[in-house]
Amino acid sequence: MPSLRILVTGATGFLGGPVVAAVRAAGHVACTTARSGGDAAVDLTAPGMVDAVCQALRPDVVVHLAAMSSIAACEREPERAHVVNALLPERLAERFGARLLTVSTDLVFDGARAPYAATSPPAPKSVYGATKAEGEERVRAHGGRVVRVPLLFGQDARGRGASASLRQALSGSAPVVLFPNEYRTPLHAADVARALTALVVDPDGPGLLHLAGPERVSRWQFGLRFCAAHGLPVSRLVAADCADPLRPRDVSLVGEWQAGRSLDAMLADC
Repeated sequence: MPSLRILVTGATGFLGGPVVAAVRAAGHVACTTARSGGDAAVDLTAPGMVDAVCQALRPDVVVHLAAMSSIAACEREPERAHVVNALLPERLAERFGARLLTVSTDLVFDGARAPYAATSPPAPKSVYGATKAEGEERVRAHGGRVVRVPLLFGQDARGRGASASLRQALSGSAPVVLFPNEYRTPLHAADVARALTALVVDPDGPGLLHLAGPERVSRWQFGLRFCAAHGLPVSRLVAADCADPLRPRDVSLVGEWQAGRSLDAMLADC
């Protein structure tokens, strides 16, 4: 396959680094944008900015990672969340069609009917989930493609992602509370990045796909296994049920795509 110019939006986010690395490892050219870094440090929601960036960087295809992903921030600023999570991906889909691969979330589901296949209807509980679900619809209406991902983890110097944030919390002195009643299918960011790179270069690929981790586990189980893999103090972990009405209890995903390694192997790579 010839080398492509792959635009990665949100390139300074938690998933951005692994995606850029995977794009380059596959022999493609990564051109990047983010609000505070990359080849173009811009706000893509500004009028005319998508066109300006595309004219400057000349991408062949796009992996769209940029999002407003904090549940709390989306609740505080629903209008901003709508612009970033719904309208921006639509603008990219209008320009790129099937050459756009936009990343969505398992939190488009309400947790009442897990496990969820790609054909399962979204039923979001939060502004974040609702705006991402709307973004999916808008992207697909213009021929763009959507990949939903679960809880992500992996190495990160800034303490982002499920494992790095847990490691950071354990470096303090306070107890670390984890939910035994919230279930996900967690996946290492590096595995996601390799999958996204393979998918984006094939515009004839599936229009909607789930990247599910190899196991359904609670946040509590995830924490125990991560600590065991790295010799971290399990005694610091405290199990307490989640009561937040905005957080679904079980959004485990299923799909045709399968991770190439076990959850324990992924956890060891953190």
